[in-house]
Amino acid sequence: MSKLGKISFLFAGISLVAMTITRYLLGEWVPFCWLSLGMAVLFLIVGLMKDRSFFKEFFTMKTTKEGMSMGVLILLTLVLLIVVNYIGVRHTKTWDFSLAQSNTLSEQSVKLVKSLDSDLKVYFFYKKGVEGNEENRRLFRELIKKYQDQSAKIQLDFVEVNERPDLSQEFGVDKGSGVVFLDYKGRRNRIEKIDEQDFTSALVKVTREKSKTIYFTVGHGEKNINDNKEGLGLGSLKSLLENNRYLVKELPLIQNPKIPADADVIVIAGPVQGFQGFEIEALENYLKSGGSLFLAIESQNSAGLEKLTSKMGLQLGNNYILNQVETVMGRGINQGPTLGVIFSMNNKITKPFGRSEATLFRYPQSLKKVDIVKGIVVDELVSTAPNAMAFPSMQVKGEGPEDTYALVDEVSGKWGGDEGAKDFAAIVAGDVDFLTNQMLYQNLNRDLVLNSIAALAKEENLISITPKEPMATQMLMTETKFGVFLFAFIIPLPILLLGTSIGLWLRRRNA
Repeated sequence: MSKLGKISFLFAGISLVAMTITRYLLGEWVPFCWLSLGMAVLFLIVGLMKDRSFFKEFFTMKTTKEGMSMGVLILLTLVLLIVVNYIGVRHTKTWDFSLAQSNTLSEQSVKLVKSLDSDLKVYFFYKKGVEGNEENRRLFRELIKKYQDQSAKIQLDFVEVNERPDLSQEFGVDKGSGVVFLDYKGRRNRIEKIDEQDFTSALVKVTREKSKTIYFTVGHGEKNINDNKEGLGLGSLKSLLENNRYLVKELPLIQNPKIPADADVIVIAGPVQGFQGFEIEALENYLKSGGSLFLAIESQNSAGLEKLTSKMGLQLGNNYILNQVETVMGRGINQGPTLGVIFSMNNKITKPFGRSEATLFRYPQSLKKVDIVKGIVVDELVSTAPNAMAFPSMQVKGEGPEDTYALVDEVSGKWGGDEGAKDFAAIVAGDVDFLTNQMLYQNLNRDLVLNSIAALAKEENLISITPKEPMATQMLMTETKFGVFLFAFIIPLPILLLGTSIGLWLRRRNA
């Protein structure tokens, strides 16, 4: 390469550097940048023209061609890696091979996250040095990553309480064991448990713009919604509903037979005194106008509510449904809790429930579909196993009729078949004890109650998520199968491997 060519390339480089520095310092494109760019192009052309014979000879050499081919190959590989990484960042896909799908968000969570139309800010408050904080942060980060994979609108911020006291004071955080707040459009909710169920529940609360109102009737001996101490009280249910941003109020119909305009759901929980005619009429008018009703009726005491259920196409059994169990003495009657193990797989209320799960009731009565009015649909939500028995009283003698008995039904349609009426919805249960403090959190009772209330309140997003429990693969073998497994595999296999190893060692030694 000639001396003039080297100087031309040097000036071309200097011009490009001057253009870049000027653009960076001024922050905008100025005429001097055009001048520097033009000079760089000019000097580059002069250098190429001056030493064109040198470059022609250089590019026709075999070693140059091979080197350029390798360079192009490396460049294409880098471009491919960049494209693959870009696609991987923008479009993620994971596979969950666990039996319980414990590493995958539920359908409800995914649907809820994708419906966000504004940024959801998630704050994790912690204090340095507090035991367990690092582990909690790691677990929470893994949980939030599942949600962030579904939406870019979720923003996670880890806040050290002492480093950002203003924000901690704003949220009322004074401890560092791992407190989480969700903030969506100014609506906030606090959670302290790191799992999908609580996070999605909190997400539902902050995305709901208006609180629904649930009325519990009083004045007929119903279960007490303010009783948190006694096992048969409904204090736990009231707290559960309020934690889900429902407004819970009492409704003394006997004093004022008028349904409030803000009543989203009316709950009648185990009345023992009869409803008056004017109260039944008020409830019918409420259903005719598209209301939602939750009935939980004890056996042998319908409190006059059969006037309502009969118009829904349901007949109260006024019996006691008990399960059969296998014992060492043979088949017997279990007078403990009755299990509801068959769920409607087509209904949004019970669709999330697994086939191996159950709800618990205490001496429930059966519900039977009869004379269903046109325009009304009855869906059996929860039923017993096929071998359950019905008895007329708790003095169990002999064997009762064996069948699959419906314990909870959903009824919907137009009240009385009136085409001019609005669509109503009702949940009818042949037991009230599954709502009480002592049974609400047993098995799937809580999920059944919350899902029913959510469906009646026309809030499908609030259908609760059943916690996913890790499932272990069990190998159950009879004594004969275990013997075959032991003498066919466990004992011969190590001996075979040991013999093969010794044989190979001897062969290599004598080779």
